[in-house]
Amino acid sequence: MILQKTLSFIEENHMLEKCETLILGVSGGADSVCLLLLMEEICGQKGIALKVVHVEHGIRGKESIADAEFVEKLCAEKKIPFYLYSYDVPEEAQKRGESLEETGRFLRYEALEKTAMQFHKAKIAVAHNQNDDAETVLFHMARGTGLRGLAGIVPVRENIIRPLLCLSRAEIEAYLEEKGQVYQVDSTNLLTVYARNKIRHEVLPVLETVNEKAVSHIAKTSYMLAEVADYVQGE
Repeated sequence: MILQKTLSFIEENHMLEKCETLILGVSGGADSVCLLLLMEEICGQKGIALKVVHVEHGIRGKESIADAEFVEKLCAEKKIPFYLYSYDVPEEAQKRGESLEETGRFLRYEALEKTAMQFHKAKIAVAHNQNDDAETVLFHMARGTGLRGLAGIVPVRENIIRPLLCLSRAEIEAYLEEKGQVYQVDSTNLLTVYARNKIRHEVLPVLETVNEKAVSHIAKTSYMLAEVADYVQGE
């Protein structure tokens, strides 16, 4: 069911058209491991080559190194080419005058783009899901935003695709449990000192007591607003 739901979402958004190589961003967490499993099957059916990129940020010490080793081992088992990039994010963030989150995000996409440039007709897939989208919308609303900010995370942006935006975090974890697939847990995701984590662990659970489908409803609203934003921009 999850596989078919993801495949339908990919085809609906034309994500893999003219794609010969797909570069996956895999951190080792539940979302990216789910992305790896699903895209391994889907790309296998479509004859698209897979490559995996892992970025080690130099922030969490042994835990961060363990994540890299986990992803490398998983790729070796599946015979998928693995590309490791290591950065000193704290040092780079200081140079750039940015937060660790902003710098880490920039370097992740830089590594993915560097890898994609090595292959013909390559696209990049990252593992954002419905919960990430809902968190983004709420974050933008709290900070102040316009129509584009309320549109949340778009499924396709240039050569970057997000096949898991149709799935909730609960669906992802249930799928991995069904497959008996383990994954890594980033301890920093549990710290509510970060704004997005506060929304994830404190705000969304309260909204789900109002309506258990709050996450999917927010995500669906963001998709509709994205269409409105595109129309307004076009006009």
